[in-house]
Amino acid sequence: MKELFSRRYRDKSGDPEVYIYNEFSEAFRNQCLHIIVSFLNQIEKIYYGEFTETMCESYAREKGLKCIENKYGARNDICAIEYYIDSSSNKDFLDLIDFVFSNYVCNKTMQEKSKPYFQFEPDPFQEAINELNLRFRQHSLGYECTNGEIIPKSNAMIHQAVIKPVLKLLTDERFRGAEEEYLTAFEHLKAGNNKDAILNAGKAFESTIKVICVNLGYSFQKNDAAKALVETLKNNQFFPAYLESSLNHLCAIIEEGAPVVRNKESGHGQGAEVRSVNNEYVEYVLNTVASNIVFMYRLFESRTKK
Repeated sequence: MKELFSRRYRDKSGDPEVYIYNEFSEAFRNQCLHIIVSFLNQIEKIYYGEFTETMCESYAREKGLKCIENKYGARNDICAIEYYIDSSSNKDFLDLIDFVFSNYVCNKTMQEKSKPYFQFEPDPFQEAINELNLRFRQHSLGYECTNGEIIPKSNAMIHQAVIKPVLKLLTDERFRGAEEEYLTAFEHLKAGNNKDAILNAGKAFESTIKVICVNLGYSFQKNDAAKALVETLKNNQFFPAYLESSLNHLCAIIEEGAPVVRNKESGHGQGAEVRSVNNEYVEYVLNTVASNIVFMYRLFESRTKK
């Protein structure tokens, strides 16, 4: 039986984690090396070896190093970069990746000179960024590269206040199905299967409400979707009356946010036109679902403890 994602990755406090920040595998480092080498080789078609050397010298200057070199004495070239990637600390490794691409972005003259060369073929910079972000997702790393700069994945406050609490709450055995569906949503996001990520986030939300209904004796139909399930909770006065005004807004998010996003974007046939769903959209759905699940669970817990 496959071990749950929340069991495989935990932070130092023992809480479930979906993003990793301070651990870079050899495979990921090797993939980054390939990305950087491919990018530099393309740029060197224009600059004949000058870009890599100049970039390495600038990076060494910023880091307070004499140069970047490998154990055989090669300096400021691809071989030196390879050795640096293999042997550097996590912080230095990220600094190098960030510097390679941000240095290119900052050099407007270089970009202008490059345009004619890549007019009729894929832009090596954008190809490199696209693959780097794909590798970040594949390895569950909490970073993304935007306009050449590496930034922490998602909003740190949302991650700490919403995502991690929902993973911790869903370790309750009664919510095992919802936990698996929510973690599967992250697995799909990591793999770039954005529509499946939305579908599984919606399933997790529906499963959470069904577990609550079963445990509190609320009647519902097995195939009820999110809107009908929310209506069941409202009819059974699951929401306290004194929260009515704020819950009206919450119900709008529940009914029109994640579930409807799911139904419109990936729950039905897309017709002749193939539609794509960007990562920011999927993260919005996952965050919205998570905040709703946390709220539902805490109300449920307060009722079962009476």
